[in-house]
Amino acid sequence: MLSNAFFPKFPVMAAIGLVAAVPALAFAQSGSAGTRSGATIDGVGQTLTVDCEGRAAVVSGTENEISFVGDCPSLTVTGTDNRIRIALRAGAPVNVSGVDNVVTWSTAGKARPRVSIQGVGNRVAPAR
Repeated sequence: MLSNAFFPKFPVMAAIGLVAAVPALAFAQSGSAGTRSGATIDGVGQTLTVDCEGRAAVVSGTENEISFVGDCPSLTVTGTDNRIRIALRAGAPVNVSGVDNVVTWSTAGKARPRVSIQGVGNRVAPAR
């Protein structure tokens, strides 16, 4: 039970506050959660296919599995254990930071992206 320091004259309010907080905690810890705005993904445990539609692809979070299709001019990944597949423009910048992120890319022709990797265990490789 919450301390009466917050609700000294209303102990019932303290109990209600605790009960109200429990569902919020359960939601925060369950399954996948996150947001998407255009080609920007932020969250945990999401599995999505996203059309870049000419927008930069951005992923931040943990354990996301994202496939970007369409016209992707760049990719930025931050976080842990994300798995990203992406179709990039020729010479596109790819920036990866964090831990154990894996990016698999493809481009039209033989052009390669410009890759920058920071962190531990991150990998960027062409699709096979």
